[in-house]
Amino acid sequence: MPPTDNQSIALPSEEAILDYINGCEAPPTVRDVARAFKLPQELRSPLRKLLRQMGETGAIERREGRKIATPDQLPEVTVLEITGFDDQGDGVARPTGMDANMAIDIRVLLSRKAGRAPAVGQTILARLSKIGPAQYEARIIRILERQQKRIFGIVEGGGTWRLMPAERGKRDSINLELSPNIPCKAGDLVEAEMLPSRGHFTKKARILRNLGPADEKGAFSTLAIAEFGIRHEFGADVLAEADALKAPKAVGRADLRDTPLVTIDGADARDFDDAVFAEPTESGGWRLLVAIADVSYYVRPDTALDKEARRRGNSVYLPDLVVPMLPEAISNDLCSLRPNEDRAAMVAEIHINDAGVVQNHSIARGLIRSAARLTYDQVQSVYEGTLDEADIGVGHGVLHNLFGAWRALTVARQAREPLALDLKERRVVMNDAGEAIAISQRAQNEAQRLIEDFMITANVVAADTLIAATQPCVFRVHDSPDPKKTESLPDLATAVGAKFAKGQVLRPHHFNKLLAHVRGTPDELMVNEAVLRSQAKAIYSIDNIGHFGLSLRNYAHFTSPIRRYSDLLVHRALVDTASARNTAKDGLNGMPLESIAEICQHISETESNAAGAERRTIDRFAAALFSSRLKEVVDGVIVGITGFGAFVRLDDGTADGFLPLAALPDDYYNLDATGQHLEGRHSGWSFSTGTKLRVQIMEVTPVTGGILLAWVEGGTPGDGKSRSPQARRGKPRHNRNGGKSGRSRAKKSGSRKRR
Repeated sequence: MPPTDNQSIALPSEEAILDYINGCEAPPTVRDVARAFKLPQELRSPLRKLLRQMGETGAIERREGRKIATPDQLPEVTVLEITGFDDQGDGVARPTGMDANMAIDIRVLLSRKAGRAPAVGQTILARLSKIGPAQYEARIIRILERQQKRIFGIVEGGGTWRLMPAERGKRDSINLELSPNIPCKAGDLVEAEMLPSRGHFTKKARILRNLGPADEKGAFSTLAIAEFGIRHEFGADVLAEADALKAPKAVGRADLRDTPLVTIDGADARDFDDAVFAEPTESGGWRLLVAIADVSYYVRPDTALDKEARRRGNSVYLPDLVVPMLPEAISNDLCSLRPNEDRAAMVAEIHINDAGVVQNHSIARGLIRSAARLTYDQVQSVYEGTLDEADIGVGHGVLHNLFGAWRALTVARQAREPLALDLKERRVVMNDAGEAIAISQRAQNEAQRLIEDFMITANVVAADTLIAATQPCVFRVHDSPDPKKTESLPDLATAVGAKFAKGQVLRPHHFNKLLAHVRGTPDELMVNEAVLRSQAKAIYSIDNIGHFGLSLRNYAHFTSPIRRYSDLLVHRALVDTASARNTAKDGLNGMPLESIAEICQHISETESNAAGAERRTIDRFAAALFSSRLKEVVDGVIVGITGFGAFVRLDDGTADGFLPLAALPDDYYNLDATGQHLEGRHSGWSFSTGTKLRVQIMEVTPVTGGILLAWVEGGTPGDGKSRSPQARRGKPRHNRNGGKSGRSRAKKSGSRKRR
């Protein structure tokens, strides 16, 4: 260690120099060493000589900028790979190319002020500070271009070990280096890391983790959790906090236990976080109650429960597994509005007129007792008249009052005219053994739309309440479409015999006119998909720009605090609104707007990540169900076209397959400027989004979700004459065998820019 003032000054020992270097946050210079030991000028030359000797023996080494370091000390600025995230939400990283078994602890201090946080597998340029033996803190200088470092796939044996990637579109396996500490066998799902290589044929990966057999029940969800880095285990401190919670007393809460609120959810729902009630008013309008589980009472700021919920951001719903945001002691017990049990709730009381316009509203804490747990199918049956309220165990008028209030809200919805996309949601149907047996598609029925409109109304009221009280609000915002994404819609509208506004500010009703024109026609799916692709993405923000898709000026998520952290923040802000001087312990506690903005960005990312995991898992289940249908000819419709082929929706939307250009009738195909149409230069065969086809299932890879197709019939045949000047210049460059190169790509006419 450096000498104190009362010690005699002498050249330090090698051990002392090494101790000093290892204690520095960053590699020091020779001058730093001299100053640390307070060496006079006459000892500077001997010090440099000693340091040279230490370098020759390998005790230290030179670094850029005349700095010195021990051989195991990492450079001050280095490239790191994010390998995960710790319980504090900080990144865990290692230097690129470093052996995974090396004992170096690097924590990346994340700040979302500068933009999107890095993802697992992404590389960053970082500045390191040494905080202990083999321990570093890293601050991001910049996020480097994403490179695929982690890879998931199935192990293939037989002579040499290979890995078949689980990524969609990847069809070539790569060499796999096994680890003696990680046993595996052919057919196992594994996580691996790519190793440096010089070419495609020398690609190699090293196994990091075995996820279990690919054909085991639950394998697809296990893969999605690993692939998307989803937190799925609660720490002991989080579970202990959840288990110690107790229901609140009725003091200070509105007692609504005699009001027959009911929950209405899917038949397979396990957590019930909203209950509803309606009754007519003397003025001819309606009084609505929307009761939402009071999660903010139980999950207090900065507790272990709160920190874990914030990191997760939301629950993740996979076909055979739910990864909850909160432990089951909360989500399935204390905050589940089960029938005939007292439950704490945040209750929105909303008065509307007969046209569904909100006249006044309030939100307060209450104590409720749900009168019944109903399913959408039951409520739909009462709506259609095939069952009566008594048949499903509710009192006379309970549901019919809900129907009356909903009809009023429908008038208001039609007046504001939100975006009216009509796309069915895919769901995996499981048997009692937890095995996938089918993919179902179901459009919303009246019972589901009723609950949706009640929840939207409550969300608007929550936002309005916070705006009026000048409280911070996490808004759910949806920007208007980017003009670049809508520039092909006028041509598409013309092609289907409709008109679409061009060169003006777009509103939802412009899209709705186009959607209404194709409703019930063969073009309906194509146009709905095109309109969906043109829309911006809804996110969370403290800046209120409104919600384009819903045609609402003020909108916040309030109705699902069990499964969305955004709603929990809105509840806390509402608690502050009702308390004097924002002193509530379960409010926002004066959280700075800057911190709320960072959380908004984070939970928008976790929401997108969860949606990606759900979509990929459904794709894999769908492909697995097609595995038994190889060589079968099925009906399909083209839903997307690229320069390499077409995406075809199969069996009325249960799955998507890929139809490569090489599988189309022999020709060289042009892709038009809208990206919606392929036409053969010589034969004139044409294929467009919305075209119905008969296709043969040629190859299915469940782990990637990939289904490869071959054309059988469908499309518009030509007259065999050349369709363009380019076609007369030579012979076709594409045939069913893929042409000379074995691969084909359509040339795009008009603009070369990809839509």
